[in-house]
Amino acid sequence: MWQKNLRLEDDYDFAGIRKRLRGDRLQVERDGRLFVPVMLPEGNFIGQVEAVGSRELLLSGEGPQEPMVQLLRRRFRLDTTNPSQHLSETSLSEVVATFGAERLVLDINPFMALIRSIIHQQINLAFAQVLMERFCRTFGTEQNGVIFPPTAEQLVNVEPEQLRALQLSGRKVDYLLGAARAAIDFERLTEAPDATIAETLIALKGVGPWTVQNVLMFGYGREDLFPASDIGILRAFERLHGTRPSVEEAVLLAEEFAPYRSHAAYLLWRSIE
Repeated sequence: MWQKNLRLEDDYDFAGIRKRLRGDRLQVERDGRLFVPVMLPEGNFIGQVEAVGSRELLLSGEGPQEPMVQLLRRRFRLDTTNPSQHLSETSLSEVVATFGAERLVLDINPFMALIRSIIHQQINLAFAQVLMERFCRTFGTEQNGVIFPPTAEQLVNVEPEQLRALQLSGRKVDYLLGAARAAIDFERLTEAPDATIAETLIALKGVGPWTVQNVLMFGYGREDLFPASDIGILRAFERLHGTRPSVEEAVLLAEEFAPYRSHAAYLLWRSIE
């Protein structure tokens, strides 16, 4: 097993990040260490992430070291400076003081960010997490207790009845199979502008602006997205300002957070959890 110590320029609240990730029923944590599925062209591998200090992490795993480190750095936002310093002088200053050392951790890959967003549409968070776990356990693979979600290729020949058996609605079954069968090259889109990715995704049945924003944020790590229609965002603004804004008002309120609106959205979610 290889190991690599990473020394960071900013404080990194790994304990706070672990606490938030516990909401994901697929996340495996043992003794303060996260066990992370790493899906590479070479195969599926398990990476481990743990904190050594407030500015030092230890990455480890079995498999090709450099590709695994690169992916773990990207997922845990270890390759960019913390945007909180740019938000400390905004209306989020108190939230930054509490949660500012945390980071918005990305999903396993953009395709899974799309699948997760579709499953989460218009249902409560707890049930959405149950459905995600059922979906990934049913159609993915397990390795040493870590679940690797299915790829688009693995879902192409799934029958609608198999998805409906998980208590997914008929509409979401159509949306999920449509996403899997669209043959989108998500890796190729990594360097594409936001507008190109949005145009590609919005063409899919059941994908609207909220889903596109989530994929851009959690799939591709784009820094200046703001899901103003998200109920959690609106509730967080209500706690911050005393009244719940409309979606249009939330868009205006978020302007002061540019060009780091994605991180601001994360901090707003954390403020009500």
